[in-house]
Amino acid sequence: MAERGAAHLVLVALLFAATLMLGLAVDITRIGIAWREASHLAAVAAEAGAGWIDVTAARDDRIVVDPAAAETAARSVAAGNGRVVVVVASPDRVCVRVSIRVQPSLLSLVGAAPKEVGATACAEPRVG
Repeated sequence: MAERGAAHLVLVALLFAATLMLGLAVDITRIGIAWREASHLAAVAAEAGAGWIDVTAARDDRIVVDPAAAETAARSVAAGNGRVVVVVASPDRVCVRVSIRVQPSLLSLVGAAPKEVGATACAEPRVG
């Protein structure tokens, strides 16, 4: 009889381990999706910001970014859903960092903390 009880304990331990592995797989996938989203948003926002050319400089045949307009455009593209967006715009380039906080789903049951995922992209105005 004691052997049957031992088999049940082993089964419970294996099920617990399988649940933890499933939780880890789900949470790693969610982190990867968040990173891909942050990376895409940062790239698109940087390109959108770099598209705002200073009109006065363009009349003098210089292609430079209007930093204020570029920052506004980049923020409007990347902001939303609790994302943290940092934009650094200069006349030469626009850099955007997008951070997304990922709350673990299954692993939060065993004390896993939220993970901050971020990506940075820069863009420059080009003629062509």
